[in-house]
Amino acid sequence: MDLFVRESGPVGAPTIVFLHGGRLSGWSWEPVVERMHGYRCLVPDLPQYGQSSALGPFEIGRATDAVAELIRSRADAGQAHVVGFSLGAQVGVQLLATEPELVDRAVLCGTMVNALPWARLTQHLAGLVARVSWSRRVLTRRWNARPVVPAARIDDYRGDLRLITQRQVAHIVVASAGFTLPKGLDKSDSPTLFLTGADELPFVRRSAAALAQSMPNGIDRVAIAMGHAWPLRYPDLFSRTVDGWLTDTALPSEIALP
Repeated sequence: MDLFVRESGPVGAPTIVFLHGGRLSGWSWEPVVERMHGYRCLVPDLPQYGQSSALGPFEIGRATDAVAELIRSRADAGQAHVVGFSLGAQVGVQLLATEPELVDRAVLCGTMVNALPWARLTQHLAGLVARVSWSRRVLTRRWNARPVVPAARIDDYRGDLRLITQRQVAHIVVASAGFTLPKGLDKSDSPTLFLTGADELPFVRRSAAALAQSMPNGIDRVAIAMGHAWPLRYPDLFSRTVDGWLTDTALPSEIALP
């Protein structure tokens, strides 16, 4: 699958693959990428999103396979660091479980897993809610009330929305809501930092803890006084956090133990 990819940074430098969240596409990472000096950055639009919209439907497994193909073909030595947010972080987790040799180190933020016994019911309810209430008009109102990317990029956000139908949104919500701890994650030894905002729902923080505990070299940390979308709203802090983890140096003081 030939994903649309934005590429920047010096050839031969350590490669980072950035995986965007739901309702967004790769452009949302620009404020972070422009701060990642000394790295080669590959930023795909995942299937069914942005300029990869024709490559849908979105499924975690299909998206993971496409990212694995991207790393093999375009990352130096066929290995990359992986940075993911929300839906993109779920793809990053699946990649760590199925293709761990492709991942050097990873930073995954706002990763949600649903390992509850009633996960199937959760999926059906999520799909129903998405079909009924996630119209473009409602999304636009919510966007204007709670921006998560710079105001200058609202047109890009709305453009992404126009590419996805309500039925497709429901499909994506179901895929994300039903994501569970994948088999093989306990065998992946890639050092992985699971981040959440301290103000996120307890469920999200529990997900990060469960993921970190399932990996030999996983840890979870919280960003003080931050919500779910903090990587996009505070790109300077997030880029410093990513750089600290990838270089195995100190993390910013705003990143704390849970």
